[in-house]
Amino acid sequence: MIIRSYSDKDMLACKELFINVFNQEPWNDNWLPGKAERYLSDYTSTPGFSGVVAEEGTEINGFIFGVRKQWWSGDEFFINEMCVSKNKQGIGLGSELLKYLESDLVRTGIKRITLLTDKGIPAEYFYKKNGFQEIDRLMFMCKSIE
Repeated sequence: MIIRSYSDKDMLACKELFINVFNQEPWNDNWLPGKAERYLSDYTSTPGFSGVVAEEGTEINGFIFGVRKQWWSGDEFFINEMCVSKNKQGIGLGSELLKYLESDLVRTGIKRITLLTDKGIPAEYFYKKNGFQEIDRLMFMCKSIE
């Protein structure tokens, strides 16, 4: 398994992996190929974007997409999406992707990594196991406008 920086040629494989993972438990989304590609492309075209992929042969088995954000106490990196193939979960690949990302970010002066995830699903426990903490003073809010 090779972990490396994302390149535009990885989009098709990342899109397919994203659909495969998030259309299953525990998310049960209903991503269609065109919508998923536009969704991921919104991230890759954002100023400050950075991504890493885990590649085995010609297959992408995981990725992290995120963006550098300016912050008063030091720049941070916000993880927009992280995805690991269902058959590669639980063997340390996600942790290896994070380690690669962290070492890359340290070299560029990033001070912290932030993200949002659902409560009570395996992703919450994965991030906590990898040193992430909940921030009690923050609340994620939403308003339907239909």
